[in-house]
Amino acid sequence: MHKEYSVIDAHCDTLLSVIGANGIAGTEGRLDFFKRNEKSNIDLPKLLEGGVRCQFFALFIEDSELHQAKKQAVRLLDEFDALCEGSQGRLFPLHTASELDRTVRGSSVAGLLSIEGAEALEGNLDNLEYFYTRGVRAIGLTWNRRNPFGRGVRAEGEDGLSPLGLELVKTMENLGMIVDASHLSDKAFDDLAAISKRPFIASHSNARKLTPHPRNLKDEQIRRIADGGGVVGAVFVPDFVTTDPPSGCFEAFLDHIDHMVRVGGVDVVGIGSDFDGYTDKGFHVLADASEFPLLAQGLEKRGYGEVAVSKILSGNWERLIREILR
Repeated sequence: MHKEYSVIDAHCDTLLSVIGANGIAGTEGRLDFFKRNEKSNIDLPKLLEGGVRCQFFALFIEDSELHQAKKQAVRLLDEFDALCEGSQGRLFPLHTASELDRTVRGSSVAGLLSIEGAEALEGNLDNLEYFYTRGVRAIGLTWNRRNPFGRGVRAEGEDGLSPLGLELVKTMENLGMIVDASHLSDKAFDDLAAISKRPFIASHSNARKLTPHPRNLKDEQIRRIADGGGVVGAVFVPDFVTTDPPSGCFEAFLDHIDHMVRVGGVDVVGIGSDFDGYTDKGFHVLADASEFPLLAQGLEKRGYGEVAVSKILSGNWERLIREILR
């Protein structure tokens, strides 16, 4: 018998599946979030089966919607609110850290809203207050592309955060919001590290030392996040896990956790699955959110004790949430 651990997962793109517009994962048609289904990695039954206590839900704007970025983000927000309303208390929004205490493993899940790529703000910091009022508590400053706030990892150039991006970081920290470095270019990461006064995160990234993908973090970046009290969400995307995915994604994923623990300590590592944000092409770390207990078992087999496993699966994210959210 294995201990039943709770999980906090810092990234998924499931809201795109809910509205039937998930081009990233290649699924078609709306998702019935309240029924177990084969179309997505996450639905409410899978979250409850997997012991997920808090799930970060990303508001992501695909390229085709950038001309109406705020409108599309609001559409996803409205859909999330409708899910909470229809869940009969099994899914509820997380606005303050104390609301984590409402969750009951296997019975209810808190949803923390994040914006993946700040295009939804449409280059206007006045929109930040609107999204905060609607419940958004985390923002990834860029996606892979460039936006008014900075250069993403796939965008050409050598610049980092713009003056507006630097102002966004300061405003978010003052509001009590989580600043997310995943998808930033290396220069933008350095700019964030230079000005941040609060812990910041990389919600879904692995170790570049093991898999040389630009979306993964260099060792010095992992150490910087650790030194500031932040957390890195180890991510399930096969291309970020291994250069040879069929050889065994699960063990390679655990290798990334081992490496990040060695580099930054056990307090820096969490989970950021990116469920419903990629196609697994027939190989994966976990098939869906119901399989999180398998990850706990894998960590135990690697020699992690109960305290360490609890930190990696949920405790480190809980510590950060309680420190930053008001």
